[in-house]
Amino acid sequence: MTRTFSLTGALTAVVLLAGCVEDSGSMDNAPMKTTPAGPPFITTFDGSVSNAAISACRTELEQMTDGSVTAVGSEFSEAATAVYLRVGANGAPWRCLVSSDGSNPSVMFMGDEGAL
Repeated sequence: MTRTFSLTGALTAVVLLAGCVEDSGSMDNAPMKTTPAGPPFITTFDGSVSNAAISACRTELEQMTDGSVTAVGSEFSEAATAVYLRVGANGAPWRCLVSSDGSNPSVMFMGDEGAL
């Protein structure tokens, strides 16, 4: 009889533990997606882009937002240099258009506001 209770208890424990699933994290750590209708979000660095341009964009965005600002890409154009940045824990996507010498940075949110 004791053996039956032990076996029943062991089987019950196995069944209950079988439903346990380890949660190794959620997709909340993935960077926020960009808006599908917007321009492409560049995640490679163009060697022609100056440090002054990247620094000016980071400074401009840091003054406007809360959270850490990380440059993730850039592209050079004679008209304007584009620097791509992510902000905060959710990696909100931003683009900054700036002259190659770092003057006149202009930032734009590139996330999908409808998905918020």
